[in-house]
Amino acid sequence: MSRTSPGSEGVPERQDVNPDEGGFWHRRSPVILVPLDGSEEAKAGLVAARVIEQLLDVKIHVVHASEDTLSHSELLQRIALNREETRGLVVDQAVGEATEGIVRLAKERGALLIVMTTRGHTAYLGRTVRPVVEQIIGGAPCPVLLIRPEIGQWLTKRPAVRQILLPLDGAPSSAAVIGPVLELAQHTGARVNVVYVATQARRPQEKGTLTTPQYVDQPQYEWPSWAKEFLRRFGTSLGQHRLPTSARLFLRRGDPANEILQLAQELDADLIALEWRGHWGPPHAAVTRGVLREAQCPVLLIRARRSLVARSS
Repeated sequence: MSRTSPGSEGVPERQDVNPDEGGFWHRRSPVILVPLDGSEEAKAGLVAARVIEQLLDVKIHVVHASEDTLSHSELLQRIALNREETRGLVVDQAVGEATEGIVRLAKERGALLIVMTTRGHTAYLGRTVRPVVEQIIGGAPCPVLLIRPEIGQWLTKRPAVRQILLPLDGAPSSAAVIGPVLELAQHTGARVNVVYVATQARRPQEKGTLTTPQYVDQPQYEWPSWAKEFLRRFGTSLGQHRLPTSARLFLRRGDPANEILQLAQELDADLIALEWRGHWGPPHAAVTRGVLREAQCPVLLIRARRSLVARSS
């Protein structure tokens, strides 16, 4: 692996693959769900879904959860979309409580992705995302793409995905997100930027986790050999995928969420992809919350397989 710039390591460029070969983004039904509650904030999710529709050739199902069965016109009124705005969309209803209904519908439709904003009608002071979103993330059978409503206008000017930031924390289970992210890069032509943030805070407790170098603030000591070890472990997962562009590894020191956000800004990232371990407990979820709180681009949560996390703990 060749050095591309100070603080980064490059992954050799490979030829693209034929998307017809299948993979993570092709093994499910080409349906993405966009829950809408009628608020302007929630519509930012629809903007992001329109971009994905072009990139992955999927069908958008906007969905509204309601205890009562609604007619089509009533549904349109509830989600605050007119007939012109729903052109080309499927308008769905999830009957029942919002979390249970949306998760159930995602399973029934074999959804590829759920696209949501972090908040809707209510901001819920002191919370990064509204409770119903946290609950849907916890039960979702597929990845979840989260968008802060504040960046809705920004999304309208980003019709492509060119830079993806992929944080890895050294835990074996985190390698599970590499394949889906690199496959997404194949379809979009995006560059993948992998970042590891060295921190003195508590690291994942999984067996086999690659720990932070002892001299975090003195890179001239252990960083070169540590970087080689990181690439030895995770480079196999990176290198076995055929990349449309070269990937880069960045090594940072400090608070993980802050460093991820800072690098995303430096790279002008279009997407941050995070591993999701199925719970909101520390320390991993603290990083997720921190990124979601301030992210200036969409954040994709990909759940690690339960068996991987269980074997590693």
